[in-house]
Amino acid sequence: MRFIVVICLLFALKGKAQYYIAAAPNVAFNTPLNDTKNLIGATVEIGRYFGKTAVGINSGWWTLDSKDFYQEVMATFPIYENFSVSAAIGYFYHHKDITMEYDFNYTIPLKKDYSFILSYGAQSAFGGTFGSYSLGINKDFKIK
Repeated sequence: MRFIVVICLLFALKGKAQYYIAAAPNVAFNTPLNDTKNLIGATVEIGRYFGKTAVGINSGWWTLDSKDFYQEVMATFPIYENFSVSAAIGYFYHHKDITMEYDFNYTIPLKKDYSFILSYGAQSAFGGTFGSYSLGINKDFKIK
């Protein structure tokens, strides 16, 4: 419920604003290839830019098991040109566990308002830290 309040506040701020939506499958590189259920996950992020910094709500599945759904509040900060770093904190509802994450991102601009984002991320949960790679697509848009 807190995430819904945060997203409402995020979008309720006045003025012309730049928003984004991103979708990304991810592959856990410390999971064996024959463990397909735990190898692949996916996320969707919706957020807003504040200058060059982005803040959003990231919802996803750690694995292909529906019980592994989580949500995070994520902030992304530019480092240099197309490179950025993200930090997040969230919660697994079924497992009642907190998760924290950091990502290193490289953005590949496409046609107007679209880009690919290649990320290396490390996410902690369930008593360990797990790494993954993801390739997502991002769409920027403005709301007046």
